[in-house]
Amino acid sequence: MEYREEKMMDQLYLKNTYLFEIDTQATECKKDEKDRPYVLLNQTIFYPQGGGQPCDYGKMIGSGFEYTVHDVRQIGEEIRHYIDLPQNSMQDFQGNCVVKCIIDQDRRLLNARYHTAGHLLGNIVEKLCPNLKAQKCHAFPGESYIEFQGKEMPNEPLLSETLKNVMAKNLQTKIFEMDRRQFESTYYKLPYEIPETKKFRIVQIGNYPPIPCGGTHVISLAEIGEILLKKMKQKNGILKISFGVK
Repeated sequence: MEYREEKMMDQLYLKNTYLFEIDTQATECKKDEKDRPYVLLNQTIFYPQGGGQPCDYGKMIGSGFEYTVHDVRQIGEEIRHYIDLPQNSMQDFQGNCVVKCIIDQDRRLLNARYHTAGHLLGNIVEKLCPNLKAQKCHAFPGESYIEFQGKEMPNEPLLSETLKNVMAKNLQTKIFEMDRRQFESTYYKLPYEIPETKKFRIVQIGNYPPIPCGGTHVISLAEIGEILLKKMKQKNGILKISFGVK
């Protein structure tokens, strides 16, 4: 599969985790198949739910109105900002009106901390147990886990100690883009497909192997705080490790 340049709105959350407010244009206001109103923007700082990460919440403020953005989803090439819109208020967004978008900063940073923690945990487990391969990360606060393919069970005390030592190094996070074929020839062949609507964006913590990811991340491990290992369970060749951050 080849990756194409996206035609959707400019996704500023991919470029800067710490951009919490912008002025932009609302290009359309529509309703989905469930009659829920949503707004399209020409650029957005709102992360749409997906890739194991929850969406951003926030506000959309224009001339004479203010709406809460309570859900954000990517459907095809649309990034939909769902708002509670009163009846007959869709005209608020006519004519490419200018709006100020403000995301919930605490929620964004919490989600970024969890997402980076999941990547780091995956890197460390794969290094300690080469027969395990991370295949899924669910980085929702309060219910986060990472799944590995393989029947090996890590030594929990060793994993906890290694995690603590790596965190103390305060490694930096790098984000870059490259062609998938170049990535696989340089690093490793991916065991999964990535939708064509996703940019081939790479996240790398320190010198650990890079991982394709379209989520938000903190720039250093110190921002995560502490990673807590909660539970490890091996079943049918899948290892599931639950974790939290504080």
